[in-house]
Amino acid sequence: MEKDWPSGFPGINWLGRQEEEAVADVVRKGALFRYYGPQSPTHVDQLEEYARTFYDVDHALAVNSGTGALFTAMSALGVGPGTEVIVPALLWVATVTAVIQNNAIPVLCEVDRSFNMDPEDLEKKITPRTKLIAVVHMAGTPCDMDAIMRIANKHNIPVLEDCAQCNGGSFRKRKVGTFGKVGMYSLQINKNVTAGEGGLLVTNDEKLYTRLVAAHDLGVPWKKGLPDETGEVCFWGQGRRMGELAGAVANIQLRKLSHVIAHMKASKQRIKDMLGHMEGVSFRRLNDPDGDTGPFLILMFDKESHAGGVAQHLTNGGIDNVFHLSNYGLHIYHNIRSLVEKVPLSPAGNPWSLSQNSDSLFEYGKGTCPTSDDLFERSVIVTIPSRLTDEQELEMTQAIKNAIVANVTS
Repeated sequence: MEKDWPSGFPGINWLGRQEEEAVADVVRKGALFRYYGPQSPTHVDQLEEYARTFYDVDHALAVNSGTGALFTAMSALGVGPGTEVIVPALLWVATVTAVIQNNAIPVLCEVDRSFNMDPEDLEKKITPRTKLIAVVHMAGTPCDMDAIMRIANKHNIPVLEDCAQCNGGSFRKRKVGTFGKVGMYSLQINKNVTAGEGGLLVTNDEKLYTRLVAAHDLGVPWKKGLPDETGEVCFWGQGRRMGELAGAVANIQLRKLSHVIAHMKASKQRIKDMLGHMEGVSFRRLNDPDGDTGPFLILMFDKESHAGGVAQHLTNGGIDNVFHLSNYGLHIYHNIRSLVEKVPLSPAGNPWSLSQNSDSLFEYGKGTCPTSDDLFERSVIVTIPSRLTDEQELEMTQAIKNAIVANVTS
């Protein structure tokens, strides 16, 4: 492979002078805190203002990380002891961590051939304790939000959309993150746009927004630049404010998101077109091809050995960030040791030992989601860098073809 390939971290490839100037502005002013300082801070406010427009929502809240956004959202939505949260078998560990940290019980749902939450299995997993459906738009492409929202509305259960890997994606021309009660986006270094760390929450519910503001900080909301200790909302906060340095970078990066996505989608589509229809391999189903953001290509094979061989062949050939999906680290439910072993938050044994959760007898080891396990074992995920040249696309395509021929069709 060529030595000078763009980073596999999408937003990093688009960092430039604008981000430098924005950070320098923060340093010159000494206004590193988002709410006050020697001079008025502006960048986090500008980020939230632009986010409201970009996602077409009434409220946006910047926080210190995507994980922090999940914790904040679940806390504000009342997730706690005696409640269950449905999560997909393919996710990132942070999603299930947020459930555990709120002393609730995660319930695993199968994924379908889109590698997103399977609506049919979702409805089977709903119980009287179900407090929240945590949808995860995985590997750059949206879930079937029409089907999921029909089920959620039928049972009157709120939906949290985890869009960490699909920032800027859409379903039927509507941005992911805006279908449910609240949407979350990550700005971590390997996301579509980045501030190194950071997160965003969006909602159209004013009361929930007030609770989000309180939960992410002091336990009471900020109003007119001061903590409001006289209102109805008062509980424990989490200290998850975004600082101005991260806000300065995020504010510029978010304005580049459409360009980042356009490049990744175009590269991915050209690679798929060049691969064509090869024996023994197919692509994941896209619930809305137009809404795909393009950072990953998932290849599906007939046999586990084919998937493992192709992944190893590509890795040996110098293609970075390729995984046999069953080995995709903490994205796969049964690879999350703390979940499988039900590791408690403290010696008290919570959340599984709490009396409120005593009837929630769920297991998390391999085999819990057999349909998903089969898909994981037969699939390979390949990162699509956000600034590939035509030559690099050709080289990547040829490498994939060679791996398939060597391990599948030979």
